[in-house]
Amino acid sequence: MTCPLCGEKDVSTFEIHHITPFSEVEVHEEDNMILLCSNCHSKVTLGDYSEKDILKIKISLIKGKHPFLNKASANVINITDSINKGVITNNLEIKTSKKVIRLHPPADTIASSINHRNYIKYLIDRYHEFKKAEVGNKEMKYGLFYSSIKKQFGSKWDLLSLNKFESLCEYIQYRVNNTILGRNKKKNNVKMYSTFEEFLKK
Repeated sequence: MTCPLCGEKDVSTFEIHHITPFSEVEVHEEDNMILLCSNCHSKVTLGDYSEKDILKIKISLIKGKHPFLNKASANVINITDSINKGVITNNLEIKTSKKVIRLHPPADTIASSINHRNYIKYLIDRYHEFKKAEVGNKEMKYGLFYSSIKKQFGSKWDLLSLNKFESLCEYIQYRVNNTILGRNKKKNNVKMYSTFEEFLKK
């Protein structure tokens, strides 16, 4: 298979990228997913490509007009035999002639618990809000913080085990506290975010 972003051929390992972040849509929809090589996926996550850029590629794939590919769909893998070709992803929808297999978030992960997932997303949004006040809208790269979480914990935040929830909260809260806006609010004893317990009561 060919990576639709860089054109690298015979890529054996792909990663699924959610065009609109999964944390926002909370469902794995085929129209919102695209398979990219690991190198391109990292670049997209870091913000080197905009959501609009990736959406254009997705549309060209659906219409069968992408210059790298001859087939209309590069995001559905048709398995016609019993041989595993070695496709590795976080979330995958496989269409066969008989049925559609949907892989849901792994059990006991943050993604599997709506309350835990929503609270982490709330904290991430608070960090982005505080950071944007510091660097400005044009210089804000949302993907950088997601990458820093992945580097710190070794996985995407929503796929971390629930037993890492408290550590993840502390890390994000620490990052919020250490923004310029966060330090100013802390100096003036202004509350910056709700606790998990307070969040659940909203």
